[in-house]
Amino acid sequence: MTSLIRCLTSALVAIALALPARAEDAPPLLLEGDHHAGAEDDALKAALRLEKLIESTAARVVPAFVFVGGGSGVLISSDGWFLTNHHVAGERPDWQVTLPGGFIYKAEVVGYDVSGDICLCKIKNAKDLPYVELGDSDVIRPGEGVIAVGNPFMLGSMDFQPTVSFGVVSAMHRFQQNYADAIQTDAAVNPGNSGGPLFTIDGKLIGINGRIDTRFRNRVNTGIGLAIPINQIKNFMRVLKKGGYVRHGRIEGLQFPQQLHPEGAGALVQGILPGSTAEKAGFKAGDLVTEVEGYRVHNQLRLTGVCYTFPGGTEVKAKVRRGDETVELTLKLDSESKPRAADWKPKLGMTYGDAEDGSGVVVEKVTKDSDAARKGVKPGDRVKSFNGAPVATAKDLRNALKKLQPRKIVPLVLVRDGKDLDFEIELGVDKG
Repeated sequence: MTSLIRCLTSALVAIALALPARAEDAPPLLLEGDHHAGAEDDALKAALRLEKLIESTAARVVPAFVFVGGGSGVLISSDGWFLTNHHVAGERPDWQVTLPGGFIYKAEVVGYDVSGDICLCKIKNAKDLPYVELGDSDVIRPGEGVIAVGNPFMLGSMDFQPTVSFGVVSAMHRFQQNYADAIQTDAAVNPGNSGGPLFTIDGKLIGINGRIDTRFRNRVNTGIGLAIPINQIKNFMRVLKKGGYVRHGRIEGLQFPQQLHPEGAGALVQGILPGSTAEKAGFKAGDLVTEVEGYRVHNQLRLTGVCYTFPGGTEVKAKVRRGDETVELTLKLDSESKPRAADWKPKLGMTYGDAEDGSGVVVEKVTKDSDAARKGVKPGDRVKSFNGAPVATAKDLRNALKKLQPRKIVPLVLVRDGKDLDFEIELGVDKG
C-alpha cells in the first residue's frame, strides 16, 4: 500500500507548489516548520505531510473494505453491517464476501434501495469486525481531498487487497438519472469500484461510489465519478434495516415550466393539481420554492433531488417566496409508486439464436448504441460462455440473463474465426 500511495507524491508536490507563496496567504499546513524556507521547500514539506496523512488514513480504512462479487462494499459496524450498490448485490439475497487478507464470510442482503442504488447487507454471525465511521456529506465542499477504495477491474481478487486512489470533490448535488444528489469526484473510479467507499482525508465515510461518466466508447475512468452521499443513506438506514424495499419521497401535484428559472433563485411553480399533496400543503401557482428541510433549492431539478433524499412519508418543511413574503409550508412527502427500476429487465444488446448446425448460440444482430456494439460484438460471433457459465443453447442464455439486473457488468466469451474473445458487457435496460 505504501508504494501505491507514494506514487501520488509528485502530484501532491505539484498541488502544493501551486499554493500561495506568501505566508500570510498560505493555509495553516504551510505555516508549520521553518518560516524562512523557500516556497518550494514549504510545498514539498506540505506534500509529504499530506502523503503521510493519506497513507495513515488508508491503513485505517482498508481493513473495513468488502469484496462483493465483482464489486465493492464497506463495513459500517463491528457486527457485520455493510453498504454496497444495488447493481452490485441486488440480484440475489445471499453472497459470499471476502475481507482484505482473504477472510471469507457468508452475507445476506437485508434492505434494497433500487432507485438509490444501495443495498444494506449483513455478514452472518459477525462480531469484532473492522468498520468505518460515518461522516457528514452536507459539510463537504468542492475542492476537498477525498480517498476512494475499491476493486477496479477485479485487480484485488487475487491477493484481496483493494486499490486506493486520491482526488478531490469536483462538485456537489449532481443530478444524473437516479443519482439525484450525487457527489462528483475526480478520484479514480472504474468498473469494480461500484459499491466502494469515498472517504474524507481523515477517514470519514461520505459516500458510496456507484457511477462513472464514460467517453470514447471505453468504460473506464474519465475523471468523473459519482457517489451516493452518506447523509441520504442515513435517512433510509432505519427502513433498510427492517428489510425489504424502500421508496423515495416526492411532492405530487406541482407543475413546473419547461425552462429552469433563469436566475437559479428557486423552483417556480406553474400550476397545482387539484386534490394533490401540493394543494393540501398550501402551494400556489406562482410560488417560488427556495428551501426544503433546510436545503437550498435553486430549480425544480434540485427540488426533486432534495425530496428524493428522504423516504416517502417523511414530514418536511418547505419555504416558498410568494410575492414579497416568505411562507413556510409543512407536508408529508409522497412515496414513489414503486421503486424505480424494480420491474426493469436487462438487455444484452443483441439478438441471438441456436446455430443451424447445432454448434451452440450465434449472434444474429447487434443493437446500435448498445454496450455490446461499443465493445465490438459482431453478427456471426458464437457465444461460448456468459457470466462465467457455459452456454449451449439460446434458452440457456435467456435463462441466465433473466437472473441479472440491468446495468450489471458481466463477462462474455465469444468465438470468432476459431479464437476465444473475452468481453465485459454492461447490460442495458428494458423498461417494458
